Amino acid sequence: MSATIRDRRWYSGIFVALLIVLVVAAFVIRWRMDTIKPDAVGDKPSGAFIYERATDVLADLLGNEAPHPVDSAANDEVRRKILARLNSQGYDPDVQDVTSCVSAEQTCARVRNIVALREGAAGGKLILVTAHYDSVPAGPGASDDGAGVAILLETARLIGQKPPGKNSVAFLFTEGEEAGLLGAEAFASRHPLAGRVAAVVNMEARGTSGQSMMFETGSHSGWLVNAFASTSRQPSANSLISAVYTLLPNDTDLSVFKERGIQGLNFAYGENFPLYHTPLDNLKAVDPGSLQQQGDNVYDLVDKLMDADLPDGDAMGSVVYTDILGTGMLHWSTLYGQIAAIALVLLFAFASWRLRRFDPYGGRSVLFGVLGFLVSLVVGVAVAYVLNYAQSAVHGTTNAWHTSSLFNRLFLWSSVLLVVVSLQRLLARKSSPVGLWIGMGWAWLMLSVATCFALPGISYLFLLPSVLFVVCALICSRPLTDDGRYMLQVPPALAVFVVVIPAIFLVEIMLGFNGGLGILVMGGFIGVTASVILPFAQSGNATRVYAYVTYVGLAVVVVSGALSFRAPAYTAQRPQPLNVMYVQDDHGKALVAAGTAFNHPPESVLAALGPDAALNNVFPWTDSRFYTVAVPTAALPPARLTILNTTNVGGSWQVTARIDADEHASMVELLIPRAAGLQAIEVDGNHLDYSTSTRDHNPFICRGASCNGRQITMTLKETGHEAIIAVEYRQLPEKAAAVARARGNLATARSDGNQSLVLGTVQL
Repeated sequence: MSATIRDRRWYSGIFVALLIVLVVAAFVIRWRMDTIKPDAVGDKPSGAFIYERATDVLADLLGNEAPHPVDSAANDEVRRKILARLNSQGYDPDVQDVTSCVSAEQTCARVRNIVALREGAAGGKLILVTAHYDSVPAGPGASDDGAGVAILLETARLIGQKPPGKNSVAFLFTEGEEAGLLGAEAFASRHPLAGRVAAVVNMEARGTSGQSMMFETGSHSGWLVNAFASTSRQPSANSLISAVYTLLPNDTDLSVFKERGIQGLNFAYGENFPLYHTPLDNLKAVDPGSLQQQGDNVYDLVDKLMDADLPDGDAMGSVVYTDILGTGMLHWSTLYGQIAAIALVLLFAFASWRLRRFDPYGGRSVLFGVLGFLVSLVVGVAVAYVLNYAQSAVHGTTNAWHTSSLFNRLFLWSSVLLVVVSLQRLLARKSSPVGLWIGMGWAWLMLSVATCFALPGISYLFLLPSVLFVVCALICSRPLTDDGRYMLQVPPALAVFVVVIPAIFLVEIMLGFNGGLGILVMGGFIGVTASVILPFAQSGNATRVYAYVTYVGLAVVVVSGALSFRAPAYTAQRPQPLNVMYVQDDHGKALVAAGTAFNHPPESVLAALGPDAALNNVFPWTDSRFYTVAVPTAALPPARLTILNTTNVGGSWQVTARIDADEHASMVELLIPRAAGLQAIEVDGNHLDYSTSTRDHNPFICRGASCNGRQITMTLKETGHEAIIAVEYRQLPEKAAAVARARGNLATARSDGNQSLVLGTVQL
């Protein structure tokens, strides 16, 4: 580098400028990812999806906003309203009424799927558009998945007004998704239309607001991704989230079809996660912008697919894709990405060899550039881990990260950036900036190659900046002024900001600060983003500038950290999930339970429990301890298991039994001890496999009103063992209800919600 650049202190100038650009880019990108404001009705073209109509449909479906879990009277009413709307739109809907079971959940229930078909031309294929109309027991499910149902009904209405297309469209409203994908399993395995399905479009929600994200695809859904890219007005999608989602223990109805090799796309919005699966997932919380964008994404895509030549299955291809700040999408086949990565390596090797003619950088500088990338990644993860540990140590039994998203974000980002930048200055001492830049380029290129072959879904994070590294290296290897060559090292850094920063915020939205893995991934990505500043980290004669940067960074860390630590653990908008249980056994004893050692109940709840409240084991099949207090029994009716027949077949015992439960029961669970050697349970032609289970108690769960009178056949190695039978009621006796009311607005029921459980035993 020439003395001119050194004298002008360009090292420090560009270094500070890039830091400022990084910070500004983070704020702008996060703002860009906020929920989109919907257009006014008058601005929408005729025949377009309009959120106001969907909002009216949703309000009618939910009525009094009562929870409506699978096979409940409340869900029967929702189904009646869906059928009435479909009939009014000119459809002749079919109701698939079957018992469905899923081995992974050891759960069965009666489900009634609704299917409305819009036939296309003869010889066309079938597009399946789906959402589930049941909710969790804790809340009304306005977003999950009432919004999806409303969008599905509006899409059906709009499609019904158009001439038939080349392909048929089936609108599937599944029941029992929250209980274990029961409705989708029943349709995929037994409905006559299932064999015709060529593509699936599914709708979900993991919060009550945020941009509609295309967050999951089938293994070879490339053609569908391309179709979405051509129809979405402001796409939010990337293959990173799809790749990460497949590694998590999460499933939606699309999972059932993916297992059968059917390709599809999954849409959801996920902001305001603390309201998910709670009573606060209500009509008031549904964001109009989220509803509009999700409706636009689905309707516009289905409208295009109706007249498209759909490829068969795997012929759709596998693609890598990402949106560019919602302005459009880049997408390419996995194979092309692999070829491009290898070609970029060869071109970069050529360019870096030629560049030595103009700047004879040393191998040490290149090595330090590679190390700078790796150190930034590792340090980012380490700092995130330390911060998470500190938050956990300070906050004890509440969530590690409290409710201030802004200060949590500032604390994490500023801490990682401060440590990474400080280490970069050490690595950059006495190193050639060009050599550091070449080393950094090699690090990005090597990760491009590795991810293109091993984890193609995340490869765009490294491949796109690598393109800029190669282009700039090729230009720099030609005769240029030193100033020009130095400035050409900036564009790859800007590319990293544009590509990687949105991924950090997507991880925050999907996994959150308290998801364990999420905070570590965010820390690593922040470190990687900052790594590209390394070539500009030489201090030269500008140590005072770097000192000022360090002081500012420390100030932000201290202030944001203090505000993050001092934020309330829970608020009315981010309440504590806390279910209250009444538990009654068959010996005339009863107790009320609320909270655990790891989810400490509020003082108001402990006061309502009374002075005798203490941590105790409640259920014999788990070591979890709950805060409990003994109460008088409410004498709720138990469930009974009547043995109808016992037969020895090939050394195993087949025991047929009938479940009898009160008409108000919402679930019956049978827990069979390991000593009985449970191999399988048959229910209405469904087979649940327990042959590889190692649990001390193997559960069989029957959900809904139809459990009463349900017959099951168990295959056991031994009979005579004592099993536990539990029955659940949704209503709480007065003492338990008083404890639930004591939660106030800072805590709320979640998922399975408040329960009354009556435990008994039965001899098998």
